[in-house]
Amino acid sequence: MTSAEQPISVDDLRRKAMRIKDMAESEVREVRQSRGTQLVVAGVVVVCAAVSLAYYLGSRRSCG
Repeated sequence: MTSAEQPISVDDLRRKAMRIKDMAESEVREVRQSRGTQLVVAGVVVVCAAVSLAYYLGSRRSCG
């Protein structure tokens, strides 16, 4: 072994594993948050479309 090569200790591996775990958890939180936002927006669009359709159909019946 040369002076540039240093053995990896268990603590080094543990720290790296914890850092990777933290990064993965933060990515999952971001994905969940963005998916939740997408679902809310899709719900609002569906409700607006349903209200618009109901209004349109109601206005056609009252005019005819």
